[in-house]
Amino acid sequence: MRVFGLLAFVGLIVWNMDVAAGLAAFLDLPAVALVFGGGCLFAIAKRGSDQNRDQALLNFAEGAVYLGWLGFLAGCIGIGASLTDLSTLGPAAAIALLTVFYGYAAKWTVMAVVGK
Repeated sequence: MRVFGLLAFVGLIVWNMDVAAGLAAFLDLPAVALVFGGGCLFAIAKRGSDQNRDQALLNFAEGAVYLGWLGFLAGCIGIGASLTDLSTLGPAAAIALLTVFYGYAAKWTVMAVVGK
């Protein structure tokens, strides 16, 4: 049942992303690197190799959310800095919004897999 719930969640989110703005609008490599790379590094920094798989995934999920919010702040700073050049406003807004989205999506997925 857990697998069905996870697949239904992913399908619902992908469908909403496609309807909202198209899937391409939700793909931003710097945001992905910040959240997922930062989540992995947070998990390593928090407990190193002295953790089991579930604890490592939970630490990754916690770090992904933290890095999502830090990415949001960085994106907001980028938005403020780009108010004079509107061509850079879009990428800064993408970083600001997508990092939080990626962070919580990663956390929900980990929680569904780990079951806590």
